[in-house]
This record gives sequence, structure tokens and C-alpha cells, in this order.
Amino acid sequence: ARMGFIALSIGGAFPPRGSGDGKRGATDFRRNSKGGSVSFKGSSAAPSKNASQAPAILKAAYTCAGLGVVGDLLAQTITKRGARKASCAVAAVAVGDQKRGKGSKQPKPTAAASVEQAYDFIRTARQMAYNGLFYGPAQFFWYAGLAKSFPTAVGAALTANLPPFAMKVFLNQAVLGPVVVSTFFLWTMTLQGKAGEYQTKMKKDALPALRRGWAFWIPAASINFALVPLPAQVTYMSACSIVWNYILSTAAASGDASKAHDVVVASAKGGKKR
Repeated sequence: ARMGFIALSIGGAFPPRGSGDGKRGATDFRRNSKGGSVSFKGSSAAPSKNASQAPAILKAAYTCAGLGVVGDLLAQTITKRGARKASCAVAAVAVGDQKRGKGSKQPKPTAAASVEQAYDFIRTARQMAYNGLFYGPAQFFWYAGLAKSFPTAVGAALTANLPPFAMKVFLNQAVLGPVVVSTFFLWTMTLQGKAGEYQTKMKKDALPALRRGWAFWIPAASINFALVPLPAQVTYMSACSIVWNYILSTAAASGDASKAHDVVVASAKGGKKR
């Protein structure tokens, strides 16, 4: 009986090897002139598509997770510095008022001077888990799908590649951005036990977060699709996502940050009254 062989090649970031080169994974199917037998050269079995993609998906996941940690810690650091400056400003006003009201008597230190927010590592872990389990793998398939649906010609003029390039940038902001914001808010609110406040959170903070994201991502995505090779796009966008993670982390924690600021101001005012 005759045997037919179907060669499966993987698109996107994993171009297939040329056949018959004798390297690992290469195959060379040859039909002998007599007897209809087939000889094999190279490995006896080619890896499946899923098995071949697994290392790249895993890399996208842990890279995005690690950069999510960096982005969240950056957001918390900037927030802490802002809160510290605000508390010092309020405390200075309180001290000045106290001196003017009580002459040369030394004022007691206010509680605002000693208020210092600790890093919220549970919050960091939430963002790391979201990036590793969803965002990183989703980016892998998203960019591969965009490259397949809107291919660009290598070495062609920018004008020739402008339509697919513009469509990629548009879809990245019109589809991926809202999906990430909505799912990240849902993830965060659910793990905080505040799923019932999700709709309110979306109405209040989703659009401002998207606007900040668009201001950053449109030029960043333009560079990505125009200059960065497909195999490096997830790594590039993950590096850029330090800024995006900062935006997401700040937006997700905006209510908590406001409450913390109110505590600092109230503490300073309490010191002023004493």
C-alpha cells in the first residue's frame, strides 16, 4: 500500500527548518525507485506545533510576569514619593500655623511626619500572576495573529506596508487595550474581594487608564510593528509594558491611594489642632 506524508510547517514566529539538512528536527522523505519503500533522514519524528510553541509561550509568560513586577514596584515607589511630599507639605503648613499661633513654643511632631506606606507585595503578586497567566501568553498569540492577518513585505518601502501597519496599531489600541484594562480590573477587584465594585471601577477609571495608555502605546506600537522583527515583538512590547504596567497598577490602586492620602492629610490636620 502506498503511504502519503503531509509536512506541517509552523507559521508566525517559528519558521520551519529546511528539509534534508541533517540537523536535529530535519527530515528528508525519499521514495525508492523499487518496492515503494521510504527512507528517512534526520530525526524520526517532527515535534508537534503545540510542543514547538510551548517554550516561546512560556518565555512570553515569565518575561511579562517579571516586567509586571518591575512596573508595579515602580508605580508604588512613585506613589510613595508623592505621598511623602504631600505629607511634608501639609506638615510644614501645620507647623507654620502653630508657630504663628503660639509664639516660640516648639510644636509637637505631627503624625503625618511619621506616616510611611510599606510596599504592598500582595498587590505586586497579583499583577505578576495576571501577567504570567494571561497577559504574556495572550500577547504571544495576539501578535502572531496580527502578523498572519496583516503581513508586511520585508524590505519594502514604508508606504507599501502602511495599510497593514496602521491596521495593527489600530487593533492593538481598539481591541487589546480595552481587553487588558477590563480583565485586569476584574482580576484585581475579584482577588481583593471587591467584585461587586467592578462596574463602578470601570466607569471611574477605565477610560482615563485607556487614554494614558493610548498616549504611550501608539508611538510604542508604531515602532514595534514598523521596525521590530516578529520573534522579538513580545519581548519589545513587554519591555515597553513597564510603563503600561505602571499605568495599570496606578489605575487599579487609585482608590486605595486616595484613601491613603486622606489618612496622611487627616493626620497632619490632627497634629495641627493639637
